Amino acid sequence: MSACRVRKLSLDDLAELRALRDEALRQHPEAFSSDPERDGKLTEAQWHERLASGRWFGAFIGDRLVGMVAYVVPTSRKTAHTGEMGAMYVREAARGSGAADALIDACLADAASAIEQMSLTVNAENTRAVRVYERHGFNTVGRIPSALRLDGRDYDELIMWRRVSTTD
Repeated sequence: MSACRVRKLSLDDLAELRALRDEALRQHPEAFSSDPERDGKLTEAQWHERLASGRWFGAFIGDRLVGMVAYVVPTSRKTAHTGEMGAMYVREAARGSGAADALIDACLADAASAIEQMSLTVNAENTRAVRVYERHGFNTVGRIPSALRLDGRDYDELIMWRRVSTTD
């Protein structure tokens, strides 16, 4: 498998990003609070707004988008020093390629100049993802029981957190 490269996503990546996001939501519904039906109703303008934030990153092997991650920064001045990472997904065929690590590194490097701390939530049963986040300095700071309910089954989510500012 060739080397993975990560870059910020642009409007040129929109169709491929939407397909990847749909794949993620359909194949791993227990890993996301969003669902394909809700995301499928997003307009082109809403997707353009998401990408215009400059906080969506894609991992590519060759010319193929194999992974994604994004982060948001709240608009309130009281919480503008924080961010939340989400939408993390790497295609099955690219797992173990370093794509997840490269995505998180890029996301945190970008965030370091804008915010002081980052949080995320992850399905408590997804030990592989938890280990990846821990490897990048995230610590579990809480647990949300029954955070997701899918087909009558409840899933707990862990709240993970780390500092990202390079000035601390």
